[in-house]
Amino acid sequence: MKKIFGILLVSSILFVSCSEDLLEPFTPGSLTEDVAIKKSSDLVNLVNSSMNILTNRTEYVFSSVFTDEASPGSQNGGQGVTSDYVFLMNVDNGSAAAIWQTQYFALARLNRVIAFADKVVATSPADQQLINRSKAEALVLRALAHSKIVSYFSPNPKDDASLAGVLADRIIATTEKPERVNNAAFYKSIHADLDAAIAIFNSNTATAYAAANRTFYPSKALAQALKARVYALKGDYTNAETFANTVINTSGITLANTQAKYNAVFHTHNEDANTEVIFRLKRTVQQNAQGTNLHNGWVSVANRVNGSPFYEVSRSLYNKLAAVSGDFRLATTVHLTGTSASVIDPNYTTATDVRNSDIIVLHKHGGQSAVTSSNGFNPDFMVARLSEMYLIKAEARVAAQDLAGAAAAIKAVRDARFATAQPLPTYASAQAAWKGILDERRLELSFEGFRFIDLKRIGTLAGAGLERDASEYSSTTWNFPAANPSNLPLTSTKFALPIPQVEITGNSAIQQNPGY
Repeated sequence: MKKIFGILLVSSILFVSCSEDLLEPFTPGSLTEDVAIKKSSDLVNLVNSSMNILTNRTEYVFSSVFTDEASPGSQNGGQGVTSDYVFLMNVDNGSAAAIWQTQYFALARLNRVIAFADKVVATSPADQQLINRSKAEALVLRALAHSKIVSYFSPNPKDDASLAGVLADRIIATTEKPERVNNAAFYKSIHADLDAAIAIFNSNTATAYAAANRTFYPSKALAQALKARVYALKGDYTNAETFANTVINTSGITLANTQAKYNAVFHTHNEDANTEVIFRLKRTVQQNAQGTNLHNGWVSVANRVNGSPFYEVSRSLYNKLAAVSGDFRLATTVHLTGTSASVIDPNYTTATDVRNSDIIVLHKHGGQSAVTSSNGFNPDFMVARLSEMYLIKAEARVAAQDLAGAAAAIKAVRDARFATAQPLPTYASAQAAWKGILDERRLELSFEGFRFIDLKRIGTLAGAGLERDASEYSSTTWNFPAANPSNLPLTSTKFALPIPQVEITGNSAIQQNPGY
């Protein structure tokens, strides 16, 4: 029997957590897994604790700061301006370490749900269905965590032979020194987990979650959406489109098609049932007290001018959001009205003090009254939304040389984001279509953790990279090093994050990525 405080969390870096943290999801006082995981409620608690671990804001913040979604804010006191924002990436980078650790922390618990679900003795047929559902949820979350490892740490997610990470598809003994395996092994495991979860969901009769809570839990729709996402990551667009269409046509979820509905998704989380959201990581008042709010990744106090924003919406992103009048995404993403709204300087290109004359405050996660006060202004983490499926469909249509089909998929998203139907886009070439999709993803999915991976996936196809405005990296304004952070070529090895050095120190069998 294995002691809980002796669980291998794959990475030696993860052993620093105290035994109390590892014991938390188990029966109080239990010292072994065989004793601790005995009931369906133990599995449920373990799934929930895994989702708690996954609410780490680093991925969302890193993707925005390292790319062109965010720029240093008026109250920046040095946060990120000598590391992520200037593309300083090395084996001791805190963002890379946090992304790696978060996935493997969660995987250690999820593997126990999956393993013990087949050992827990049900008290009734209904209890067996609850056990089965917990296993299905854990399988989906395990696939999600593994997909993040491929996305961030594989030098080339489209190449089966490229290394991904350590495949944590089982409980790994503390005596093992696991190596990184290739993308093919990861993809095989991811799809096997998702297929197994879908099969369980198809036959499961556990009492349905309340409508208001359904997006808080992994579902069949999420499993299908992740298959679409992972196939797109691989560049397998035939399968990506199949599963994107399945979610669009059978999930029962519809796009938010008014400003109020779109705002509700992010600002109050009380959108109508089956609107927009496939899965979100729910945040609680208790988590708020821990100081890990999502919006505090960009602001010290609150998302307002006087809320000490140390990062803001980048000028280049704001310009794209404001380019077409009436786009709901502008008001949802940028704090434009009410007390302490953004200060927009129309002459920012010639302003002598652009740092203080042009303050574009992020509103998507937080805001003055963005989340109900009962939740401590603690926004949920969006993980999958229906609009992503339309955008994956658009990619698949370009890959199939159907530019009109790609335009139709983009129009479906745009029609939902404006009060009136939008013109059908026209693309003169495949590259133009890829660029159009990349731009639309930037508008639609900003600050949700996609931009870094999107540039890595389709930037070359689009003939486009980072688009930072010159005002955002002026060395005289921000005291940057002589080499201003204007751009990072898509050929840079930094688009594959380094395996944390402390990981390699603890396990010499793990191979580092090229360039580090």
